[in-house]
Amino acid sequence: MLSPSKRLIPSVRSVALNEVKGFFRGGTPLLFVLLVAFVALATACGAGATATPTATQPSGTAAPAATPTPDREVTIAAVGDVMLDRDIEVLMGEHGAIYPFERVLDLLQDADITIANLEIALTERGEPVEKLFNFRTPPRFASGLPEAGIDVLALGNNHVADYGPVGIEDTLAALDDVGLLYSGAGMDEAAARAPAIVEAQGLRIAFLSYTDQFINTFAAPGQPGVAFAEAASIAEDVAAARAVADVVIVSLHSGLEYVDEPTAAQVELSHAAIDAGALLVIGHHPHTLQGLEEYNGGLIAYSLGNFVFDLDAGDLESLGPRAFETVVLYVTLTEDKIVDVRMEPVFIDVLENRPRPATAEEAAAILERVDLLNELVGESCGATEAC
Repeated sequence: MLSPSKRLIPSVRSVALNEVKGFFRGGTPLLFVLLVAFVALATACGAGATATPTATQPSGTAAPAATPTPDREVTIAAVGDVMLDRDIEVLMGEHGAIYPFERVLDLLQDADITIANLEIALTERGEPVEKLFNFRTPPRFASGLPEAGIDVLALGNNHVADYGPVGIEDTLAALDDVGLLYSGAGMDEAAARAPAIVEAQGLRIAFLSYTDQFINTFAAPGQPGVAFAEAASIAEDVAAARAVADVVIVSLHSGLEYVDEPTAAQVELSHAAIDAGALLVIGHHPHTLQGLEEYNGGLIAYSLGNFVFDLDAGDLESLGPRAFETVVLYVTLTEDKIVDVRMEPVFIDVLENRPRPATAEEAAAILERVDLLNELVGESCGATEAC
């Protein structure tokens, strides 16, 4: 769990576990509590050390799941879309690859594992595919991602393949070169659907990534692309990942842009992941925050909005503050349950074109909006009869 001494904005409250709509009303079974207490007592002599996180980009051979230390907790920090093109590329050229993250470094590094959605190709080759927006940045700027504290990237989105197969190849190579893990894109379908696996605090955590945005290049046998989000394949992959990991996290790039409520597809795909054994689903693509939902023992964050995105005063006037309002979502979990959920409000600075901790006034507005968005999730679920 996050150390109180590392909370970074004293004037900003966090969204506590019981503030998320309907979260864990049933509590923890007594038998499980007694079992954990017994095992913890029996192993108390060796419980003092903190494990160094390790990570692997898995090959085709599945490794056995790590045996977790009883009741060990891992804190995940998750953020939304990271797009490093246009004005941000210029600023990185002037100030270095770390520039977009400099004002939120403490927030990104205040967790065991930090994950983000990389909404761009890391390439200087290839031709843009036919679509409205194509994003890319030179591979050398990949170095800012691990320097910022990011450990795992979601590539299952609608921009990693913007410059075709060679762009995907360059992106994967750039991430490999800086030691970052990823899921959701690959040189064939099996690679795109393979999990990234991180081990921290004695827990082995598998990370999967998908998108259902159709203006895209989807991976197929022998064909590079991104992982297509459909309920059956997600369920299959989650079940396979559960066989080699203690916890499965799914990233889902889905929904409608600048819409507050999750779509029926978002709900269906997220529920499919949880039903198959995932403990956490992290969403993005709407470019705005959406609500959180407790479902079947797991947690779904339908959209974390933008995080690094070049937005200026004109965008603030036309889109309003919701495109600039975002959070770092912290989820503390064990092998089989969510222990704590909290948020740190963040705002994309109009003048600096990068995220920064929200002011007290901005934070209050963001968290008030999150409360309203959580209520909308319940209404959306009721309309689809899916919750």
